[in-house]
Amino acid sequence: MGMAKLNIWVSDTDDPCSVSDRTWYVTIFDCDGNVLQWCGKKYVVMPAHCGHLEVEVPPGCYYIKAVWSFWLVPTAKIVYRVNHFTDAAIVQACCNQPVCVKLFNPSIHRCGEIVVRAMKDLVTQKVIKPQQVTIVEKAIKDALAGIEKPRKTFELALSDDEIINLIKEQEKKG
Repeated sequence: MGMAKLNIWVSDTDDPCSVSDRTWYVTIFDCDGNVLQWCGKKYVVMPAHCGHLEVEVPPGCYYIKAVWSFWLVPTAKIVYRVNHFTDAAIVQACCNQPVCVKLFNPSIHRCGEIVVRAMKDLVTQKVIKPQQVTIVEKAIKDALAGIEKPRKTFELALSDDEIINLIKEQEKKG
């Protein structure tokens, strides 16, 4: 049985087809959410210079993500004080096989949209009160007001009305 080779690439902010030219720090997790540890090596905050890291791993299924900065504190414990982070990717790595993985670097607008949508879903489930969403949504909109919106509009989630219209169109076709 041979090792799998992962080629991990990180995109520029909100541009999935590009490759970042900065150094990112990649961590590979096992399916239980633990940092991959094998043969005395921990696969944590490995530098991906110019948005690329090539690393050999034992065959398996992995959860991978990256940050663009972290600090070491005097206790020698790694503490993430993240300026930015990627979406995660899940990859199945097979024996003696190369695998390419692309980590998408989303804009802050998309992150805010995800938080608001998740909270609205919690209201639907009656886990939180609608007033809580209103407060959070206003705070996020205010915070993002002066920040340039993503170049790629797909990053901003479709509105509920857009989703309903797309579903209706599909139903008519099918």
